[in-house]
Amino acid sequence: MPKIKLSQSVLERHFTVKHKERFYYVSCLNSDKPILGLIKRDTWEITDEEHEELNIYLLNDTPKRERKQIKNNIKFANKLITFCIRHFNDYEPKIRNI
Repeated sequence: MPKIKLSQSVLERHFTVKHKERFYYVSCLNSDKPILGLIKRDTWEITDEEHEELNIYLLNDTPKRERKQIKNNIKFANKLITFCIRHFNDYEPKIRNI
């Protein structure tokens, strides 16, 4: 019988976070090796109740009026991610033995 060998581990975690009466959906994807189509091996994505991604991308040509909101979004994203990391292992699945 051939030996079984693990070649890659990918972890995907989803969180639903309520903040100021709004829900945010935070997803984490992490891998110990590159994933096809994913530049980094770990990434966080945050969407709101309307499934719109939280705008955290500050570009050189971003208008001044949008810069403040984006900077606030970056701070908020960091708070959400920190919160999710603190609660990363709270889920205790009931997995059946096969």
